Amino acid sequence: MKILKEIKKALGHNLPFVAFRNPNETLVTLFVQQSVDLHLFDDFSLSGYVFAPFDDIETAYLLQPDIVFTDKMEEGINLKTQKISEVEIIDAISKVKHISLVENAIKTIKNTSISKVVISRKEQVVLKDFDSVLAFEKLLYQYPNAYGYIWFHPAVGLWMGATPETLLKVKGDTFHTMALAGTQSYKGTTDVTWGNKELEEQKMVADFIKINLQNSVDKLLLSDVETVNAGNLLHLKTTITGTLKNVKDVKKIVELLHPTPAVCGLPKQESKQYILKNEDYHRSFYTGYLGEVNREGKTSLFVNLRCFTIENNHIANLYIGGGITSESNPENEWLETVAKSKVMKKILI
Repeated sequence: MKILKEIKKALGHNLPFVAFRNPNETLVTLFVQQSVDLHLFDDFSLSGYVFAPFDDIETAYLLQPDIVFTDKMEEGINLKTQKISEVEIIDAISKVKHISLVENAIKTIKNTSISKVVISRKEQVVLKDFDSVLAFEKLLYQYPNAYGYIWFHPAVGLWMGATPETLLKVKGDTFHTMALAGTQSYKGTTDVTWGNKELEEQKMVADFIKINLQNSVDKLLLSDVETVNAGNLLHLKTTITGTLKNVKDVKKIVELLHPTPAVCGLPKQESKQYILKNEDYHRSFYTGYLGEVNREGKTSLFVNLRCFTIENNHIANLYIGGGITSESNPENEWLETVAKSKVMKKILI
């Protein structure tokens, strides 16, 4: 793709940019900002590309494109990706720490008003001769049904991801969001059986969105729950649609949804405070949101999952987590994060 050369050029000139591809599409778009100005984002009437953190008291940024490139993905491309063995060398310290966090979360759920909390961790992968543009190309072809992106600002850093979760799409007065929860490995079919823990988790997310939106929107509709494939994983998904009472209500809807129970927990504020107090690292933009705002009459935002950031061009920081309920099994929750980490590990080499 010619657009890959333009991405390399922007990186070479140290210019802020974002390149992205929508789920199940072949069009890749690149926004390049010709100044290194760091635009803060706090106004949904602005136009550009937003990159927002998990914690809304932290700063969100808006990339304002001066140059826009588009290109189509080529057919028949089969880029080699890393094969991840089912048996890996496990970081014993990380495993013990994560299981301990999950055990504490389960105990908290059983003794407080919190019914679900998402516990995550950061994993570092040492890179050799890393090529971020090649990694992005691999990501696009490896995960066609995800929202794939690469985002860079010299004052912030480089992030990349392939997220399966839409936060909010708005066109005119119609909107679309989703409840996405529950995880199991994909073994060639979506015809699978789900356990009570995953079904309960999915229902919590869907109910939260319904309750929080029903007084702020019209014609709220929830689809039946379906099993969807996202790379090497399966999730439960409910599609949610409706119409805005006022087209200027986008900020209000985002504030109601973010952070969703799928990345935070329930009740939202209590679970968020639990995360900030107990996770021993800074989530930053992981489980935040990103996407176009007021571009060609549309806003299209995604939850920042299955992502990593690059440190000093030779270390990748991967972010992975899972929803914890009273029925969670700590060992299984650890294994879920291991499975999720493979999504990004496959394209890092």
